[in-house]
Amino acid sequence: MQPSIRIIRDKELPAKFNMAADRLLLARVQSSPEVTLRFYGWSPPAISLGCMQDPATLLDFGALARGGLEWVKRPTGGRAVLHWNDITYSCVFSTHLSCFGNTIRQTYALFSRCLMNGLATAGVDCRAQDSEAEFTATKRDLKLPCFLSPNRDEIMARGKKIAGSAQKRTGDAVLQHGSIPVDGSFRQLPEFLAMPAAGRERQKTLLGKKCICLEEMAPDSDKEYFIDCLIKGFVEVLGIKASEKAWDEEELSEINRSPS
Repeated sequence: MQPSIRIIRDKELPAKFNMAADRLLLARVQSSPEVTLRFYGWSPPAISLGCMQDPATLLDFGALARGGLEWVKRPTGGRAVLHWNDITYSCVFSTHLSCFGNTIRQTYALFSRCLMNGLATAGVDCRAQDSEAEFTATKRDLKLPCFLSPNRDEIMARGKKIAGSAQKRTGDAVLQHGSIPVDGSFRQLPEFLAMPAAGRERQKTLLGKKCICLEEMAPDSDKEYFIDCLIKGFVEVLGIKASEKAWDEEELSEINRSPS
């Protein structure tokens, strides 16, 4: 069977729902030829942590409570991300679909092309930059925020990072998800991390210098337009028939029953 893409366009949802939904898609895909591409937001704002990160040593729980933020652990690796007015995407597919790449590196490269194609449609000029040396030097520093930790096939705009992604591969399926900030709210992340004041200010400064958001690149466009363009970017690059299909009642029930 030829693969097809199911597109789920979600609204802003709680952190627990978002990660439970991605885990459900990963568990269900197995040998199915259907690819699921999901776009969603977060309400209230939340910090997601990579699966190897320790919330007890990383997060300032008092600051999170005062700010009304949630936190959640992702099934993927990577570093902390503040989801505050961002566009989060996830794509899940079977490992039997070799056209999506047989390694982490191949899949990252393919999805970078999809994202860059969509961003270009929205008028955001960007390119992929392979930061292999920086990646090797910093991959063990789990306290770095995602948008300050280099990655392979980094998506850059005006020399600054504009998207962060993470991936999980099982024997049967692959999940890649990532965040593209719409405005500069993501730069508040250090305010909710457990670190000395000097370190917090340094990270905030670096987030301003090294990262960029969609609003700074295309100020006249809104979030829904960006999502439309990103969907188009994926469909064009992948060359697979796509259709939008919302969650059904059985899926929603299973997501809502999922433990934290």
